[in-house]
Amino acid sequence: MKEDSVMKKYLVLFLLTSSCSNFIIDPRGSKEPREIIRDKIECEEIINAEANLIDRLLMKDVMIRRCLQNRGHSIIN
Repeated sequence: MKEDSVMKKYLVLFLLTSSCSNFIIDPRGSKEPREIIRDKIECEEIINAEANLIDRLLMKDVMIRRCLQNRGHSIIN
């Protein structure tokens, strides 16, 4: 019983912290720094449309980072 509550707390903590994504983008290193916001929104839309639920929950930050890097943006973290 006690192990169940501990696992639930870890799951809630994981879900709360994994949904926070703050990328540090270096605009001088990016090919088109004016397009950062548009590209991030488009990357999120692509991921929401194409990735399954498990991947979106576990790897959304990694996929957004990779998408932005493939579009020519320099991401520091």
